Amino acid sequence: MKSLKELYDERAKLIQDNRKLLNSATDGKLTAAQHEEYEKRDKDVDSLSDEISGRLKVDSLRDKEKRYDDMERETPRRQTEQKAPERPGQTLTVKVGRHDVSVQPESRLASRSTEEYVAQFDRYLAWGEVGQQLGLVVGKDDKGGYAAPVAMTSRLIKFVDDNVFMRGLATVLPPIMDAVSLGAVSYDSDTGDSDWTAEVPASDISEDDGMTFGKRELRPHLLTKLVKASDKFLRTAATLPGGAANFIGDRLGYKFSITEEKAYLTGSGAQQPLGVFVASNDGIPTGRDTTCASSTDFTADEVINALYALKTQYQDRATGLFSREFIRRLRTKKDGNGQYLWAPGLVAGQPDRVLNRPYVQSENVPSTYTAGLYVGMWGDFSWYWIQDSMGMTVQRLNELFQLKNQTGFLGRRETDGMPVLAEAFQRIKLKP
Repeated sequence: MKSLKELYDERAKLIQDNRKLLNSATDGKLTAAQHEEYEKRDKDVDSLSDEISGRLKVDSLRDKEKRYDDMERETPRRQTEQKAPERPGQTLTVKVGRHDVSVQPESRLASRSTEEYVAQFDRYLAWGEVGQQLGLVVGKDDKGGYAAPVAMTSRLIKFVDDNVFMRGLATVLPPIMDAVSLGAVSYDSDTGDSDWTAEVPASDISEDDGMTFGKRELRPHLLTKLVKASDKFLRTAATLPGGAANFIGDRLGYKFSITEEKAYLTGSGAQQPLGVFVASNDGIPTGRDTTCASSTDFTADEVINALYALKTQYQDRATGLFSREFIRRLRTKKDGNGQYLWAPGLVAGQPDRVLNRPYVQSENVPSTYTAGLYVGMWGDFSWYWIQDSMGMTVQRLNELFQLKNQTGFLGRRETDGMPVLAEAFQRIKLKP
């Protein structure tokens, strides 16, 4: 097996050979044979990039598994980092995802943080024992299910954080427990500049009513996913670290993460998050679009113009959000000084960059090159806010899959997300 350094070196040589080919083209146009040669190398670059990414991801997963193993060796109470109150009636602090949440000792959330609750919930998943006999908290969802322990909910949020890149870039707000929604005040327009005036002005100072505020509402919406486990596995789950809850939590986390990532990019905002590639006055309006001269491709200048349409403070924190097809096309683009926009990382640990800014490549970014569609964007994604609800229920489906010796687990949780400051984003749109 080749080392990471060998993979990086091989990819670097392919990139350099392709650039030499582009630079030697007459009038910037490749012949049919040259184009075929370029495309073959370009596919090899993609393959090597995928192999490098996969190798790095395996290393990351190993680190994550080690963290999980360390966590499993601790008690369930330690997993949620619950801090006991010093005096009766004092609030508890429970770690949920990235946030410390304060709860009352007598609350349901506190009861879901105990070792006893975790053990009872695991018995419910593994054996289907009746929740009321075990003292499990029934979820508020009228379709049934029991509220998951805080340890499982916290781990699920961490699993989603690791797999959905938008959560790593966005602002993830502390989870809400009782409020139905969270109003996010937006600063929609600023006042004009100040005026030079005499100590005793000749006329009254004019009023400026240009400052306006809006309000966008984050309302966690229900997200439902079904996973299945073999009955044999569930019978032996009690002997595994973390029990059945460990497996079910990971699978639900993966299933939720895929759906959430799509919604954060292209969600309609109707009973789901509002995506950054959806034109909306409640998120990013069409005034934040850089429209291309062509309906089938973009130019280097248009990518540059989109980045510099952002104010300096957003540029300094901007990340590109592109598809695989966008990056493939971008590899041939040069600026006015003959410098390639795409700068490949040529050594281990050095990421690829565009215009000296980091970028994320996602299969969920629109990649259809048809008139009027979005193909990429720049943005300071800290101005995309994500709001989760503390509630998560799991319902055990005992009989639905029994003909296949399987048991289903239906997970439900609530989340929402939307851009809250339009000027922090700039999209690239093909000519209508």
